[in-house]
Amino acid sequence: MGRSERRGLARLMLRYPERREAFRRKAADDPYFLELCDAYEATCEAAEYWARSSEPFAPERTCEYRRLATDVEEDILRKVV
Repeated sequence: MGRSERRGLARLMLRYPERREAFRRKAADDPYFLELCDAYEATCEAAEYWARSSEPFAPERTCEYRRLATDVEEDILRKVV
């Protein structure tokens, strides 16, 4: 598991502590789940970057990346059910 996948998984476990064990099981045996964790980390990092930016279009980018993170999060949660 790569650094970004681990960080995405950690974010998820902090956000949904009641699902930690399910996340761990999926991460251990599902490569696609790890890809989703990687995508989740990337979108969260991008949202944080744009939230700190002073560029005039930063608020719009922040919203876009937060929506993407939510979409990825929903995919992950469907996968864990």
